[in-house]
Amino acid sequence: MIKIHGLILSPFVRKVMAVAELKSIPYKNVKVFPGTRTAEFLSMSPLGKIPALEDGELRISDSAVICEYLDEKYTDTSIRPASVEARAQSRWFEVYGDSKLTELCIGGIYFERFAKKLLKLGDTDEEKVALTIEKLLPPQQDYLERVLPAEGFLLGDFGLADICVAGPFLSAAHVGYRPDAGRWPKLARFIEQVRKHEAMAELIDDEETLFNSLTK
Repeated sequence: MIKIHGLILSPFVRKVMAVAELKSIPYKNVKVFPGTRTAEFLSMSPLGKIPALEDGELRISDSAVICEYLDEKYTDTSIRPASVEARAQSRWFEVYGDSKLTELCIGGIYFERFAKKLLKLGDTDEEKVALTIEKLLPPQQDYLERVLPAEGFLLGDFGLADICVAGPFLSAAHVGYRPDAGRWPKLARFIEQVRKHEAMAELIDDEETLFNSLTK
């Protein structure tokens, strides 16, 4: 059985676990907090970042690398569409979610309102949060509102693109931020549909339980 090292509160750890769920791969989640620098963990993740994966003698890190490995090894269910064109689109959305949306939803909101306090890195920068919500995120949400379909997922069947794009918003929801459904109805519908997908629903429930236990 593979082992996924990391804490589900990280969208990158959740991403790998969701891929394992989507592909029906048995796995064990070994809880590792961000910032862990033990020799054992650094042997799996030299940069000290979560997630890391163990599969037999294999030790790899970085969520994109791990997801690619799982998709190539366990081929019954693909994380991307069939056509070359749609697979290219999927890779764009994966990078976009892991970079720009993570920068804003995680760095600008989730980290400030939750992770910063958890890691004892100071108080919430309310000006940064307000700037993110009022100025920086809306253009990205406008873009997603334009490209999202009226129904269903980004590229047909549920896949890695959906996990990567919705993931940062699902994390931000823990700390009270959700896109205005009146202004961005397709985006709000999409995020909720991803949340309810069978590969995601139980993970999000577990995540909320852990979040609540750490914020009491």
